[in-house]
Amino acid sequence: MKNASQAEKQLGLRIHAIAFVPSIIVLVVINLFTGAPYWVLWVLLGWGIGLLAHWLSVRYQTAGKREIP
Repeated sequence: MKNASQAEKQLGLRIHAIAFVPSIIVLVVINLFTGAPYWVLWVLLGWGIGLLAHWLSVRYQTAGKREIP
């Protein structure tokens, strides 16, 4: 999404977050019912870092490339 508008980037982030929440809830329920160690925390950490990076890229994007003098 190199040339995407700000609205498109925000929509992508919104979709990412909407997919994250129910997926994590389902995985937590599966983890609780299987009695396995808390492996879901690793999924939450990894995907959470990805979501944070996505949010940071949308929030703090540069307007254009800066030329080095």
